[in-house]
Amino acid sequence: MGLLPDGAGEPLISTPVAASDVGLTVHDAVRTSEFWIMVCVLFLVTASVHACFIHLPAILTDRGSSPQLAAFASSLFGVGLFIGRVGCGYLLDQFFAPRVAALLFAAVAIGIAFLGLGHSIWSVCIAAVLVGLGIGSEVDIIAYLTSRYFGLRSYGAIFGWIWAVFGVSGGLGAYLMGFGFDKTGSYIMPLIGFFSAAVLATLLIVTLGPYRYRVSRT
Repeated sequence: MGLLPDGAGEPLISTPVAASDVGLTVHDAVRTSEFWIMVCVLFLVTASVHACFIHLPAILTDRGSSPQLAAFASSLFGVGLFIGRVGCGYLLDQFFAPRVAALLFAAVAIGIAFLGLGHSIWSVCIAAVLVGLGIGSEVDIIAYLTSRYFGLRSYGAIFGWIWAVFGVSGGLGAYLMGFGFDKTGSYIMPLIGFFSAAVLATLLIVTLGPYRYRVSRT
């Protein structure tokens, strides 16, 4: 009948908390190790993939390839980008995101190694597809991780700061690749540097601990 014991008040009704009210502020986020790990990882990976993407035609023509071959190899970045964008989204829904990121960033490192060590057309094509995976997945991964480690309370502001790193590192990576070539007369040393950066990013991303926030499926 809905009756209450004598003297009891009306039952308290808990009001659900909106997902947008849960999470860290920008001030709190920048004080966490997760924030700086993500910033470093995005910087390293973005610099590496953009350097390879922009300089691939020059790398191939420097080795004596025809402009047509260089254009074909560059087009394969699009194949890797498409696979990375779609495949990354699926994998993030199924597995722990830092492990997915480590797998894709390791693929980028392997691609850069193929680009630096291999001189055949098939090795260059493999390199373009693998590096393309990184181009297609880097921002998606960071966006996903931002929601899981900082929540949605200040999601836009936090991701905006991290996105600024994306813009700076992409241009800086292309510049450093060209600078390294001008100083050494070869792309080998810059490629070794970017390979090391991709490996370091892979190792850093797996240091992220369990998610702080989860989105309910109900």
